[in-house]
Amino acid sequence: MAKKPTIAEIREYLEEFNPLGLKGASIDLISVHNHLHYRLGKAGKIYCLRMVNPESHRAGEWLTIPEEYVVLHHLKFIGLGPIPYFVDPERFRLPLFIQEFVSGVICFNDLKPLNKEHLKATAEAIALLNSRNIDPIRFPFRKGFTRYSYLTSLKTWEERLKTIKEIISWNKESDVLEWVSKLEEIVNRAKPILEGFEPLLRETGSLFNFDGAHCGNTYWREKSGRVVFLDWQKVSYGDPSFTLARFLTSAGKDGEIPTGAKELMVESYIQTPHFRQIADDHCRKLKGHFRKLVDQRLFERQIADLIWVVWHYVEKGGSEAVEGATSVSVRYARVLKLLEQY
Repeated sequence: MAKKPTIAEIREYLEEFNPLGLKGASIDLISVHNHLHYRLGKAGKIYCLRMVNPESHRAGEWLTIPEEYVVLHHLKFIGLGPIPYFVDPERFRLPLFIQEFVSGVICFNDLKPLNKEHLKATAEAIALLNSRNIDPIRFPFRKGFTRYSYLTSLKTWEERLKTIKEIISWNKESDVLEWVSKLEEIVNRAKPILEGFEPLLRETGSLFNFDGAHCGNTYWREKSGRVVFLDWQKVSYGDPSFTLARFLTSAGKDGEIPTGAKELMVESYIQTPHFRQIADDHCRKLKGHFRKLVDQRLFERQIADLIWVVWHYVEKGGSEAVEGATSVSVRYARVLKLLEQY
């Protein structure tokens, strides 16, 4: 497995190729997650150098660095993401790009409980995002990065449950296999419900979505009172309600949607001029059905997140009982109630 680049390697690269005149810049590693972020400073200016973390167990899941650069280039005039300045896919041992260092912001996870201003501004930002004319003609969305059907999620869930069983099969004392059985039952019960959702999804068209629009990637610009999204590692094309639903499932604790948040965000979304543009230009049936689409996608996302919690825990090598180490119990109880409603 490749190792994270050292500061010395980054410095050597800057010295040799001098991107943006950054030869001699100060360099600090400031974030190590699925991606690596280095702060570059020179002559009073600060930039962010970003690349995929080669040591992440999820390193192959994301957009490539050049793809992410292209996405941000499409969005650079509307303020929803950092401004991209430079991309280099081959001269360093890992592809990298340099973007705006976003400062003066607060992560939404640190603002909870979110107030009406935060929720309204986020709904408006998502409507603006969805209205961007980024489609498969302008951007080559890869397989698995489209959301034309809920059945795509079913396949992902089945694959993840299979992976969990393969990883944990040797550990007879683990409670994970017991949970896998419960989750398989959830999937079986959800399948006919999702199939019933399909006609409306097909009729309402497709839009550009930011799959990472959860509170951990959503930031509040203190001076302007506007929203900016960071970590554009996964975008998709399909369900017009996906980005809004994705945000809502992160707005509370352990997937709980705060009281009134869905209603406020949906109403704020459909009142924007961006929604009217979307409905007129792309998806006329959205005007009467957006609320229902959101409910359908929230049902799907709650199950997806429930399965993800167990899959992610096992993938990371968790050794404690999954019930005590994760939020699986509370999420499971919520999904059971949703199944009863449908």
